[in-house]
Amino acid sequence: MFRRKLLFLLGIMVLLSLAGYAVCCTVRQENGSFQEESTRIRLVASFYPIYVLTENLIAEVPGTAVENMTQGQSGCLHDYQLTTKDMQLLSDADAFLINGAGMELFLEQAAEHCPELLVIAATQGMDLLKGMGHSHAHEYLEEEQEQEENGHVWMDVERYRKQALILCEGLKQMDSSGAEAYERAYHAYDKILEELSLEVQELAVKTEGMPAVLFHEAFAYFADSLGMEVLAELALDEEQVPSAGEIAEVIEEIRYHGTALLLIEEAYLSHAQKIAKETNALIVCIDPLLTGDGSPDSYVSGMKENLAAVEAALKTQE
Repeated sequence: MFRRKLLFLLGIMVLLSLAGYAVCCTVRQENGSFQEESTRIRLVASFYPIYVLTENLIAEVPGTAVENMTQGQSGCLHDYQLTTKDMQLLSDADAFLINGAGMELFLEQAAEHCPELLVIAATQGMDLLKGMGHSHAHEYLEEEQEQEENGHVWMDVERYRKQALILCEGLKQMDSSGAEAYERAYHAYDKILEELSLEVQELAVKTEGMPAVLFHEAFAYFADSLGMEVLAELALDEEQVPSAGEIAEVIEEIRYHGTALLLIEEAYLSHAQKIAKETNALIVCIDPLLTGDGSPDSYVSGMKENLAAVEAALKTQE
């Protein structure tokens, strides 16, 4: 009797040990390094938009995992500094998927630490808009001035579709055994993005040529996809706010055109309200889609909300 109980308890302990081992094989340690023994391909995305895109591209590829290197980063990557944790994550990766177009200024540092790491840039060969940097009223845009490329291409659905294709081709070249699965996943996601693009085109019929003032350089691509005429761009962050002179220039420009849409992040609502109070401008809160819940459909749902916000603003003019 005692022997049977002992054997029974030993059996339970073995089962628990095996269950624990299985869990360990599917969980990453908190230091950011990949720990799954079942993972065949280990990818690192530079930031949230690329992470969500990659999630969709590996949806049908068994044994493939992606980590968002800058998880928790709420803004763009211009001032991001690589950490020891990031270095370890890149050391364990098979490929580093980035946006490119100057978004990842830390790329040289990453290359020095991991010289053999494959880097796939989602904007390679893509036509990019020029960044206006600080505030420039419309009349000054015609002057010759040095402008950097604007890398926030994901805010234009059609360019985002091109990013998906570029990353898919890069993943297929890296992992030929999973090529067909990457291709299937790409086409499935592209079909969803195509439907989203049609929604953009339908809204663009109403916004074509409409004046706009941008409170984030990412919104240049959003405005471009809707055919808007950008009057001015205010480059803002936590440390930089528009001066009284800049606001006065924008107000004068909007008055000249009669009206405008102020595309803003909610954090800069007070600045937009100062302009709207003096003009017929309409305030539209837009999400630059730099953060989210991590779900594969978060880009599509976020962009739909942006389109709905513009639609709602237009209705107030009717």
